[in-house]
Amino acid sequence: MGIAARGHTWRRRILLSICWLALLPFAAHAGDMTAALMNARVTYDDARWSATQSAGNAWLRFDPLGQLGKDLDPVDFRVVRSAAPCSALVRQIFEAGRYDTRSVATTPASIGGKPGERFAAHTGCRNATPRGVIICVKDAGQTYLLQALRAGCRGRNPFSGVDPLAEIADGVRFAATPP
Repeated sequence: MGIAARGHTWRRRILLSICWLALLPFAAHAGDMTAALMNARVTYDDARWSATQSAGNAWLRFDPLGQLGKDLDPVDFRVVRSAAPCSALVRQIFEAGRYDTRSVATTPASIGGKPGERFAAHTGCRNATPRGVIICVKDAGQTYLLQALRAGCRGRNPFSGVDPLAEIADGVRFAATPP
């Protein structure tokens, strides 16, 4: 191997080392943060969401950041002590807002491996607005509600195909409960 070839190899190594060092701050911060709500832990990307927790540990609010804020509404994760079925709790929430509760769509869903139900209701608005969406699961005597609701008739694109709850729901894990 000649002197010119050895020089080229060293330059390549130095260039690769500089590139690696430039990317190191991004690798050190993967963006994963964890927030706790009673028996649940939520891992989320803090570059995409900011999280706020209530003083009484009754809810977490996730606000979308940057471009995500143009596509999604805030997501609330609440816990309530109630033996009432999910359908009754969700109906109360929809009735308190601007939702048509005569035709609430219900489908099976899960959060953190716990089976539950997903509810979606249209707003009472004349224009096209995103549906209010709530996923309800029960765990250890608690009812957990993950919800994206609109406060009024102005809204994001309801035809974007973006699930408002998917990213936060994927990060939820429940602590093991004793039998």
